[in-house]
Amino acid sequence: MAFISDEMYLSGRYFENNPGWDDDYSKWKAGIISSLLIKNNVHPKTVVEVGCGAGGILEHLAMMNKEIIQLEGYDISPHAIALASKKASAKLSFFQEDYISKPRTNPDLLLCIDVIEHVDNMYGFLSKLKINSGHTVFHIPLDVSCRTILKPHVMLQQRDAVGHIHYFSKEMVEWALKDCGFKIIDWIYTKPAVDWEPSDSFKRTIKKTLRNFSFSLNKNLSAKIWGGYSMMILAA
Repeated sequence: MAFISDEMYLSGRYFENNPGWDDDYSKWKAGIISSLLIKNNVHPKTVVEVGCGAGGILEHLAMMNKEIIQLEGYDISPHAIALASKKASAKLSFFQEDYISKPRTNPDLLLCIDVIEHVDNMYGFLSKLKINSGHTVFHIPLDVSCRTILKPHVMLQQRDAVGHIHYFSKEMVEWALKDCGFKIIDWIYTKPAVDWEPSDSFKRTIKKTLRNFSFSLNKNLSAKIWGGYSMMILAA
């Protein structure tokens, strides 16, 4: 049967596989986003997140940046919005809508965090995002590595469990954003949980040590060899 990405989120299959909607990592992601904005002197008053999931990133971003006066989260999944709506406040709202089908709203900052790898028409989606904001922050996983080329079942697991239908290396991310008119202002690698969470076995400790040592020597090479990293990108 053909894989249709929207069906996974509308039917509840993604929610069944990921009942927390990765909300445990929202504070960590919001902290990285906030640091990237401060570093580049970007101070948004209005923020929209496309594919907001359970809404944790917007919730924590609002707490970390008091100068933000309005935040809106959009997601096509009713299950995600049911979780996110519990976090709503006077300045934080959530909507079960396809944001890119709405009239142009021009927020100061658009967030697209772990989204484009799920979207069927990725280039059409990115092109519509480009005309709809001042600055955009992307978080994009780098699923293409030596490890996943040698073990393609790892990417198949990502496809089945969380709906990844596009796979990237660092260069492929840069090409896709450039093709759609984005200019990358700044970016950083983000590490997978295995690199910074406490290890629960000797094998994981060895793996964590090797990965972090490799990353300290050469970040780009480490991402290409091991995989599992993502890019947090500020673009305009």
